[in-house]
Amino acid sequence: MFDFNCDAAQSYGIYKNDLELEMAKYASSINISAGFHSGDPMKIRAALLFAKDNNIALGAHIGYPDIQGFGKRKMDLSKEELEAVVIYQVGAIVAYAKTYDLEIEQVRCHGALKDTLNSNEEDASVIVEAIKKISPWLNLIVQKPETKDFVQSLGLKSAYELDYFEEILLNKDIQNKPDTIHFRTLEDIKKAYEIIKPTPINYNRVQEQI
Repeated sequence: MFDFNCDAAQSYGIYKNDLELEMAKYASSINISAGFHSGDPMKIRAALLFAKDNNIALGAHIGYPDIQGFGKRKMDLSKEELEAVVIYQVGAIVAYAKTYDLEIEQVRCHGALKDTLNSNEEDASVIVEAIKKISPWLNLIVQKPETKDFVQSLGLKSAYELDYFEEILLNKDIQNKPDTIHFRTLEDIKKAYEIIKPTPINYNRVQEQI
């Protein structure tokens, strides 16, 4: 079983991505942009309501405070600044979700912050501890198996992610089988959905909420 995830609310003001929620129809979880790299209050609201109406698991999609660069530029933050950036964003999505009786299941880093998470254990530790302060039950999505092991050694659940490629769904012998598959295009996620129906990372917890 795989989770299919995609990003949502990656629009801001007049800048829109109309395909996001169309993609989300085929996903089992969506990562909602928290406002620092993209995502404004109305786009976040629309994504939350879509998830509620379609029983899709939710994640917070967090990045460096770099909306002009879409979160793709590395920032040299102190430990205190990095912790604050993570807590602010995850906390915002958690609080917003609660207004609709929804729970956040996971956290996914974006752009340069994602690169930092998977390459710098010191900063990764700060990210993990910041998330744990909000909820120790969240999953942190990572892009390397060794990062998953490191995150779990710090006492936080983690899910290993791969970007979609067609063979991943058919090859049972694939090394380091992922927990979740990330999709970037509507064509890819529709094609994958025809092969296998996705299951959320926190399947048992989601089922208990229904």
